[in-house]
Amino acid sequence: MSQSQITSRERVHNAMGRKPNDRVPYNFRAEPEVYDKIRRSRGLSTDEAVRVWARSDIRDAGGIFSEGGYGGYSGFGSKDRDIGNGVQEDFWGVRRQRVSYEGGSYIDICHWPLKAMSMDDIRKYRWPRPQDIFDFTTLPQRIASLNQGNEYFWMIETESLFDRCWALRGMEQFMTDMLVEPELADYMLSQMADFFCQYTQMILRASKGALDAIGLYNDLGTQISMMISPELYRTFIKPRQKRLIELAHGQGCKVFYHSCGGILPVVEDLIEIGVDILDPLQMRAMNVSPEDLYRRFGGRVTFHGGLNTQHFMPTAKPSEIAQETRHLIQALGPDGGFIVAGTHLYQVDIPVENIEAVHQAIAGQTDSGAQ
Repeated sequence: MSQSQITSRERVHNAMGRKPNDRVPYNFRAEPEVYDKIRRSRGLSTDEAVRVWARSDIRDAGGIFSEGGYGGYSGFGSKDRDIGNGVQEDFWGVRRQRVSYEGGSYIDICHWPLKAMSMDDIRKYRWPRPQDIFDFTTLPQRIASLNQGNEYFWMIETESLFDRCWALRGMEQFMTDMLVEPELADYMLSQMADFFCQYTQMILRASKGALDAIGLYNDLGTQISMMISPELYRTFIKPRQKRLIELAHGQGCKVFYHSCGGILPVVEDLIEIGVDILDPLQMRAMNVSPEDLYRRFGGRVTFHGGLNTQHFMPTAKPSEIAQETRHLIQALGPDGGFIVAGTHLYQVDIPVENIEAVHQAIAGQTDSGAQ
């Protein structure tokens, strides 16, 4: 097969396998307001048309096929419950509300159901069972419906152990629990690990090979450091994530790991437990250059992200965006093991021309310059 016939799915797998490619893969990720803005400015009719316009090689089944709701696990039989005043409650009992700002909005937790509970109370909490909530039998058909004219690399979020625990307990409270009530924290994480292993198993069985990767999403970093110490991560979270990764790999599925912030101290741990794709590479928060990141970890994990959506993408000129995109490709993908993406979903403050400059820079790669 010639490079001109490479599908998006093959392109991403080639990058992961350090095989020859026609160009570096790209993952377009954006807030709903950005989709709206691009549709209006470029005369496009659907969100999928926007992804095609952007030449995106990856599709997120969880985001595309969600059925509304703020909780992050809606769809496939699950839907958050409206309780009034713009507040929704998910099946965990966590409540969220949409908060508006100029040009967009974000989701904020406003009720943590286990926050004031004792250990005895938490043991009595009715932990949900994914078998009672979800039905993934339609997943392969839904994926096939969007693979028209191309075959995309498909992934879906299946785990957020740490994030779901603090969503139930409150962030400050759960981090305190890990230090002063480790038995309580360990119990909650064990319950979450059981849930997400069952949830992941359901997805992998139902997908019948249509999925290429599962996503593990836990924000462990802040703008300047880890959110929790590496030691707490290794004690409470790492062994349970290893269990999930082994489950995915055992069924031929790759693992995409997302954590914002300064997670440099645990990147080696993530590679050790089998993470295949590392996202989103906030170099500024990690206090590392792309070149240094590659020197330390290149060839052992596929890099994903790198384009600074916080400080750079909103203010730079399109020519500067294109130049930085090419720089990241050279620095993080000399062996081809890099997927271009933003360090967050594109926000409403990023000009459409700057977004367009990214995929134009990628499309401008020649066969002779491709890895």
